[in-house]
Amino acid sequence: MARMPKILEPKYDGTMDKVQIALALNWYHQNMENKDAQRYIQEYAKKHNIEGKLNTKKSYLTLAWLCRMQMNGNDIDHGVDYIKKEIEDVMQEEVEEPEVKVETGPVITIQDRIREKVSECVGELEGQIDELVESAFKANVSPYAIMHTLDIKGVHANRVIDAFKIKRQEFDEVMNTDDKELKEGYSNFKKIELKKLVAYCDQVIMDGLKIAGAATKSRKPRKRKEKTPDQLVAKMKLCVEFAELNLKSVKPREIIGAMALWVYNTKTRKLGCYHAEDAGGFSVKGTSLTNFNETKSVQKKLRKPETTLPEVLNGGKVYLRNAMDNIRAVESALTGRINDDTILVRCIK
Repeated sequence: MARMPKILEPKYDGTMDKVQIALALNWYHQNMENKDAQRYIQEYAKKHNIEGKLNTKKSYLTLAWLCRMQMNGNDIDHGVDYIKKEIEDVMQEEVEEPEVKVETGPVITIQDRIREKVSECVGELEGQIDELVESAFKANVSPYAIMHTLDIKGVHANRVIDAFKIKRQEFDEVMNTDDKELKEGYSNFKKIELKKLVAYCDQVIMDGLKIAGAATKSRKPRKRKEKTPDQLVAKMKLCVEFAELNLKSVKPREIIGAMALWVYNTKTRKLGCYHAEDAGGFSVKGTSLTNFNETKSVQKKLRKPETTLPEVLNGGKVYLRNAMDNIRAVESALTGRINDDTILVRCIK
C-alpha cells in the first residue's frame, strides 16, 4: 500500500481497498469545505453529462469526496456503485417557478377596529355636548341612543366610560379649582351649566355601564369539563388488601355518587361510616372524600374487628342502620381523609 501524504490530496496506485477509501474520505472531511464538495459534484456531473442542480438539503459530502477521488485518477472500485446511486438522488431538475406577487393592504388588527369604533362613538357623544351648549341646554339628547345606533359592545363601552370619566373630572375640577387660568378657559360657562355638563358625563357613564353589564350577562359561562370517576380517584391513597383480616378494598371509583361508605383503619382499628350530604352522593378531591355529612359521619374503635367486620360486609340495610350504635366505644368524627391504612370496606349507592 502506498503511503498517503500528510498535506497533499490522497493519491493511490492501483485499486483502492475499503480501508484506503475510508482514510481518504477522512482526509477530505478534515481539509475541505462545503463549497469544495459542491464544486466536485458539479465537475463530475458535467464530465458525465448529468443534468440538473445539486439539492443542498440532502447529504452529499461523501458523494463529493468519492467523485473527487475518481476525477483525480484514483481507482475506487468499491465506490463507483455508490456514486451512480447517490448522484441521481442529489441532482434534481431545475424548475423555475414564476414569481407570484401578492398585493397586500395594511393589516387592520382587532385592537385597531376597537379603537376606531370607540373614537367614532366618543366623537358623536361630544357632538351631543356641542348640541346642548348651542341650545342653551334645552336639547333632548340621549347617549344610549348614540351607543345603540353605533352597535357599541361591552369592550367598546368600557373605553367610552374611561374617556368620559376623564372629561367629567375636567368639568368638575373647573367648578372647584382656584386656578385662574383654568377658570378663564371656561369663563363662558356658568356654574349651573358646568353642573349640567357633569350630569351629561354621568349619563354617558351610566349608559355605558348598562351596555357593558348586558354584554357580561349575555356571555355564556365556560362549561367545566366533567371528570370521570376514575379521574377523580386517581390520586387517592388507600390500603388495597389487609391479609390479617382477609379484607379487600372496594374499587375507589364506586365511591363517586354513593350515599354511604364504610371504612376501616388497620392501624387504629377504627370502623367508620360516612353518610352523603345530599342526593348527589360523595365525590373525591385529591386523597379526601367530599360532600359528606360531618355530623352523621362517625367512627368507633373495634375490640373484636374479626367479628364485627364480617357482619358489616354481609349485613342488610336494617343491620347497617344500627350497626354503629351497637358498638360500645367512644364516638369520634371522621375527617374525610383516606390514607394507606384505610380499607374501603363497603360502599352503598
